[in-house]
Amino acid sequence: MNKDQACTVAVLSTAAHVEVVALHHEIGLRVSAGDFDWVVGLGADIAGQAAAEGGPSVNHDAVLGHIRRSLAGCSGPESLRALLRTPMSLSLEGPQRLLAERALAELIARGQRAEDIEQVVYGEQAHAVHPREFRACLLHELVLTGAQVEDSPALLAFARELVSEGHPLAELPLHLLPEEQGLIRPDGTAPGWTWTVSPLDGAVHSAAELHVTPLMRDRTASIEMTEISVPATAEVMGSAVRHWCTDSNGLIAAQDFWSPDPVRPEDFPAVFARLPLAPWEEGRARLHPSTSDEVFRILFTAARRTSAYGPSQFGSYGRLATWRSLAGLTEAPAGAPVERIAELVRQSHWFRPEPDSAWFCEVAWDLAVAVLRPGGQGIAVLAATDTD
Repeated sequence: MNKDQACTVAVLSTAAHVEVVALHHEIGLRVSAGDFDWVVGLGADIAGQAAAEGGPSVNHDAVLGHIRRSLAGCSGPESLRALLRTPMSLSLEGPQRLLAERALAELIARGQRAEDIEQVVYGEQAHAVHPREFRACLLHELVLTGAQVEDSPALLAFARELVSEGHPLAELPLHLLPEEQGLIRPDGTAPGWTWTVSPLDGAVHSAAELHVTPLMRDRTASIEMTEISVPATAEVMGSAVRHWCTDSNGLIAAQDFWSPDPVRPEDFPAVFARLPLAPWEEGRARLHPSTSDEVFRILFTAARRTSAYGPSQFGSYGRLATWRSLAGLTEAPAGAPVERIAELVRQSHWFRPEPDSAWFCEVAWDLAVAVLRPGGQGIAVLAATDTD
């Protein structure tokens, strides 16, 4: 770095917003020109300055984040190598390091070509250079992009290593299941396209509201649902939104009901209206039909979204948490493979209760799903909320 650039870094922590924006612009120009050494050097100097000052400032974090995003968005092996030489974070102790590795893996999978990632991160001797947890996350972030990782000998060999060592992500398939296909961006879509589903977005309730009819009441009058909720099952059901509680102000209500008499899917609204649901103690929830792929996207969106005060679970672990929630909701046997959980998901009937009671904070983190399990004797309801 030249003298002027060194002076910029030295005063970066107190720089005005316009100066930070100018530096962002300079970084973009350098990346576009392929001047990766300059950009990596800037990142190293920022990390050194932050350490000298006893910790990163908002400006330090902002500029380093911009460096990472700029390099990740410039696909090619050289920009990828430069990104991997750039500090992952300015706080690299304990859990913060793991979060930084997961965030970097997600960033790389979105912006870099799978063939370049395979060459740079999973080539010979790569295990001695790149952290193993980072590579495990990156492998499964690639799966989420629709990359054909099973066609890559290097990626497949690494996946088998994860299986042999019992890594948590080894539970996940190396390909997207039918419920997950909606995560892939279709060709020719506009830049703003997203697969996410927000519980507060009215579009998710495009399906007509389900109403209880007198005939439904007559057919279900003798059905008595008994709550059989236990903490262990509730814990699994809430996996996708667990970080809303552990890192923030979230609440989770996961309830489980059973009846000796099966409930027909068309009669579900009448039975649901009688359930003693904690989030709707003071009233009834409006109910909408849903599908297995919509419910997957709802839960995955929640898992990948930050809580009000905490981090995201990111893509790889977010996917794992989503399938664990679906395992609890469908009462899958303990240890069931994801493919078996997916079968139960498809055999179930899914519904969307609308968060409309005082239990929900109605800020930006509200979620509710209900399921009639295969056979009709079991019902599970998951609701969650968070606030700042």
